[in-house]
Amino acid sequence: MRTSRLKPLLLCAVLLASTFAGCLDSEEEAEYDGPIDLVVYYDVTSGTIQETIQNNQQVSETGVEVLFDFSYTKSSAGEISTFSYTPGDGSNPVTVNAADTGEITYTYLTHGMFSATIGAVDDQGNEYSENITIRIDKETTWSETGTTDPRTMSIDVTPDCVCQLPEQIQIDSTITNPSNLPGFGGSPVTVTWYLNNSEGEAVVESPPEQIADGQDANWMHNEFNPSTGAWTLEVGLNQDQENVDISHVVTIAYAVEESTTNPFPTDEEMPEDEA
Repeated sequence: MRTSRLKPLLLCAVLLASTFAGCLDSEEEAEYDGPIDLVVYYDVTSGTIQETIQNNQQVSETGVEVLFDFSYTKSSAGEISTFSYTPGDGSNPVTVNAADTGEITYTYLTHGMFSATIGAVDDQGNEYSENITIRIDKETTWSETGTTDPRTMSIDVTPDCVCQLPEQIQIDSTITNPSNLPGFGGSPVTVTWYLNNSEGEAVVESPPEQIADGQDANWMHNEFNPSTGAWTLEVGLNQDQENVDISHVVTIAYAVEESTTNPFPTDEEMPEDEA
């Protein structure tokens, strides 16, 4: 008797669970079916900022430019009124009038793994957007000439977004002991490199290396999963009687997890209704 009552209850529970499961699955798998057909072409979703610092002065910086072509975006409900791009680096969205242009260009000047958004709005108020991930690394060429007391290079690994930290700091540093003029015999100098974290702790210390007059020495190191904050790169000399030239090339690099590009199709690839 008790068993016969349980069977209908169990059957109802199973049916109810399957009903809710079906609703959840359909919601998760649902795709946008609104009037806007967002078609955007772009060749770049990653790049490296190039910065040059000489004798403690910034002399140049080149950002990473991204370009988005919205020209083939349409709406079945009316005319497209605006296109927009939200860079994800804290800057305001870039919005353009679709009647004036079908392109948006933006230049990144800070490193990070940015969650950006491309979107469109039609003249009926319908809007649609999609997210893409932009990876921006930064390479700094830092140099100092004729010094007996090398300055400290600062390396700020904190990204300009609420996002993951860089995957690594890549260091390629060369110290040169320039040749002295004839009759002014130069002496060797011993150098040591120190990579310090944001708390001032020496994370890595290179073996000391002696550089003869007219020679140079190179130190390469990759520091993986650095903590946030401003790291520093220092060069220690065993004496202050010999001038040296210093060249650091330091790259703040993120994991290669950016969105794939969507380049403009060739004539053969272009759909007939867009050709």
